[in-house]
Amino acid sequence: MTKAASVDVGALIEGQRFGRFQAGLMFWICTFMLIEGYDMQVVGYAAPAIIKAWHSDKAAFGVVFGAGLGGFMLGATILGNLGDRFGRKRMIVAGSLLFGLFTLCSAWADGLTSLLVLRTIAGVGLGGSIPNAIALVTEYAPTRERATRVGVMFIGYTVGSALGGVIAAQLIPAWGWPSVFVVGGVLPIAIGVVSLFVLPESVRFLMVTRGRTDLVIGLLRRVRPDLAVPDYASLAIEEENREGLPVAHLFADGRASMTALLWLAYAANMVSLHFLTSWLPTVVAESGVPLAHAVIATALLQGGGAVGSLVVGRLLDRIGTLGIVAAFLVAVPCIAALGHVGTNETPLMALVIVAGFCIIGGQVGINALAGTLYPTYMRSTGTGWAFGVGRIGSILGPMVGGQLLAFGLPLGMLFAAASTPVLISAGALFFLGRLPILRNRAAGVAAASSAMPSPLYPASEGHRP
Repeated sequence: MTKAASVDVGALIEGQRFGRFQAGLMFWICTFMLIEGYDMQVVGYAAPAIIKAWHSDKAAFGVVFGAGLGGFMLGATILGNLGDRFGRKRMIVAGSLLFGLFTLCSAWADGLTSLLVLRTIAGVGLGGSIPNAIALVTEYAPTRERATRVGVMFIGYTVGSALGGVIAAQLIPAWGWPSVFVVGGVLPIAIGVVSLFVLPESVRFLMVTRGRTDLVIGLLRRVRPDLAVPDYASLAIEEENREGLPVAHLFADGRASMTALLWLAYAANMVSLHFLTSWLPTVVAESGVPLAHAVIATALLQGGGAVGSLVVGRLLDRIGTLGIVAAFLVAVPCIAALGHVGTNETPLMALVIVAGFCIIGGQVGINALAGTLYPTYMRSTGTGWAFGVGRIGSILGPMVGGQLLAFGLPLGMLFAAASTPVLISAGALFFLGRLPILRNRAAGVAAASSAMPSPLYPASEGHRP
């Protein structure tokens, strides 16, 4: 009997070209992320109208911003872990349906308490789906392009956030604030249903968890149509798979300093990012800029971030964490300067675009970094916990911003305070990039890319489904 050909799944993925399968995966993930970006920012865009309609205190409304982010933190840690057990696709679909349903219900909220509860539950769905989407994209990308593809993926997120401002500016005057929640609820439910049929499961996840061989072979043929993968091929992959609680592995095998610095970078930058995305429309409007223009300014923040997502992701693939550090160092003076332009809209819009390019682009770089630092068996957990801990900063940003507004701080001091955490994040990433575990990995990737083995070869050790 002829011995079945052995297929090195990892080498097959590393040697792929960007084709129909990859384009389809990125299209659906970007569509999914566009809707998530809209839903994540929808409260910020609707806040001025809701505060006016309910005669609410601005500082009290900061708790609503924090509630959605608190739910995101729970979803990222809990559902992120489930992604390493049940698969990336299932958690993406479940999260999409969950946040869609409770965002839709938010249109009928009648007070701060009900809106707080609904946004918390919707946040759980958001938090569970994004880390698994990062894991899915990362596990289908060759190492040399992982950060770039995650950056492309988050262009969908930032475009959705930016379009949310444009859509809100049109919908709220005509139909009232509930209309933005109706749109934000119906769309993710629809994309969740479609995702059941169009999204593939990760072949790396299926290999590590010893999934169905026929399903893996079918996916490999779609990834590499240029190769003839036999029906009864012997599948192998150089991926570790360890027993025990995945969260504990985040601090094992020399990962403790890496994980701690990653979490610090996440949380610190999120303080500034969510201060800006939550309060910028309200603060700018109160300074004398028309409300419609204030909302557009926040949309431009996200628009700048969409471009920054791609550029910073590419820099991360090329020069490592220094690319993100450089972006944050540019962001610090731009954010601080926002408090000194007054009602002069031209420099205001320019500063907002550059700040968005750097701070949001840098945050997407951190997202990509989290997706590449950990092996497959704990990638969703590692990414989810980084997101979850980072959401502490997301919660603190809007709440601290609300308190600073209540204290009546001058705009110059307000935005100077908002820029400080970005500097902390830059420092954490600088030291993260100097850790031996990352230096050794970079050397290994360079060596692998210069001598890529054939994905079809006889006999090898590895995990077999």
